[in-house]
Amino acid sequence: MFQPIAADDVAAIVADVALAAPRKSIVEIAGPERARFNEIVARYLKAVGDPREVVSDPEARYFGSRVEERSLVPLGEARLGRIGLDEWLRRSRAGAASANRRRAP
Repeated sequence: MFQPIAADDVAAIVADVALAAPRKSIVEIAGPERARFNEIVARYLKAVGDPREVVSDPEARYFGSRVEERSLVPLGEARLGRIGLDEWLRRSRAGAASANRRRAP
């Protein structure tokens, strides 16, 4: 499983934690959606119009290490972001379209 978090959510949570009273602990953060890595990649490819099929490999390594079902998600309490993958994709497409308009002659 994988629980990606949008950069805007990371910034907001870091600001909240920095301004709050010290906790003397680790603050785990994650995105609001939990899914298998291949599912997230497939959703992204579909959203950007890429027809490639995503094939998962249960034996694949992540930076050389074997990934267990819950290796890449918070195990305990976590601060969750608000921006889900679909919203992030919508914002990313809008931002890219805006940037392309600015570049056009």
